[in-house]
Amino acid sequence: MSIQFKFRSCRSFDSVDTDGRPSISLRELREKIIRYKKLNTCHDFDLVFSDPLSGAAYNDENFQIASGSSVIVKRVPAGTVPSATK
Repeated sequence: MSIQFKFRSCRSFDSVDTDGRPSISLRELREKIIRYKKLNTCHDFDLVFSDPLSGAAYNDENFQIASGSSVIVKRVPAGTVPSATK
């Protein structure tokens, strides 16, 4: 299974594999997206995740996102995300 994601500025969704697991943590999803989009060359940003329907931000790094779900990703300058989300 996979989780679909899209950056707010993009029109279409991409997906990352959950390696057959029913869910993955927000932390793992962040790492997978950074590798998939080859963003690991630059470390001056953070990624903020939110629900595509409600717009509610996911604030807990250990929050489990179910396979088959979709998320919206916003890239923000490093240090602007409150420490509770890191």
